Amino acid sequence: MPPQFEEKQECSSLLSRRLPTTSPPKTVIFCYGGDFLKGVLSSLSHKSCDGRFSKLYFLTDYPGVAIGDFGGGAFTIASKMEELITWGVEQFISIGIAGTLQAKAVIGDIVLCEKAIRDEETSPHYLPLAKYIHAPRRMTNKLLQELKKAEHPYHIGSTWTTERFYQQTQEEVQRYQKEGIITVEMQAAALFAVAHFYQVDLGALFTISDSPSDLVWQPHLEEKKVDRSLKILLDIALNATKY
Repeated sequence: MPPQFEEKQECSSLLSRRLPTTSPPKTVIFCYGGDFLKGVLSSLSHKSCDGRFSKLYFLTDYPGVAIGDFGGGAFTIASKMEELITWGVEQFISIGIAGTLQAKAVIGDIVLCEKAIRDEETSPHYLPLAKYIHAPRRMTNKLLQELKKAEHPYHIGSTWTTERFYQQTQEEVQRYQKEGIITVEMQAAALFAVAHFYQVDLGALFTISDSPSDLVWQPHLEEKKVDRSLKILLDIALNATKY
């Protein structure tokens, strides 16, 4: 048996011993930003998870659904997603904030992500190199159906996933603007890669919270319209888990 295979088996065994004693939820909703999650937990009945996933909360009124904030960044969230898949989670929804590259998408707008530019270092560990990666279709279609029912304005398009928060260049922003990329954020490409690798469902929704579209970063993270849109994203995500 190859040494690296033995090492992977040993790591998998160690992880299994640290998994929660409870059965896994079918769906996990990823959110980013502790204040938003605190608000969710203050308004929805929930139960804390034990074991390795202490930052995960079962939503009592939504059987089979849990929500968690495990931090941001492609590597961090992809690693946590792998652990959740090992536990038995079958599908994921990611809701969070993103910067806009296009004038048509303004602060508080909602974006359903259909594909991502892989400008991060995590996705190549799961799939061969390519510029783009598409979102898994089944969950993305569910989210689209719920967006249509909600009658709230939204965009469908591509995102630029990069972990270089302070090193985005003007040339890159202008190039991706011309390509029609709507948003820039830090997780989607890696999440899509993990989902495709393990053949699980995943969809990603953003609300616009800041803008580098004029080549000067303009943050609006604390605006009420951003928080309102995040709550809409959560409602859409919860409704999408019902079927």
